[in-house]
Amino acid sequence: MSPYKHPSRHDATATANLAQQRVLAVLACLKVLCPSADLDTRRELAGKILALARGDDRPIPRKMITPAAAYEIFTRNSQCILNRTGRCPLLVFTKQLCEELNSFFHED
Repeated sequence: MSPYKHPSRHDATATANLAQQRVLAVLACLKVLCPSADLDTRRELAGKILALARGDDRPIPRKMITPAAAYEIFTRNSQCILNRTGRCPLLVFTKQLCEELNSFFHED
């Protein structure tokens, strides 16, 4: 789904169903793994497991580009074209520039 589109009602329903299934699966696993734990303990453990699965316990590092890297990427994908009047208009290869920027910011 495009990040510019609003999620449809179907997408929201599907997401809610998957979240409910995830909660039920965690609670079922805890019944097997911790059979003697009371309901409050299982709920607390389930909350911690679900937070761990969502990634709430750790921030996602942001990849930043440095000025030197931006300069290097830009100069590799542009050139000056000397015309008859002695002027030098800048030619930027936008497709290649976009490909290189996308590969730089691509998460591994």
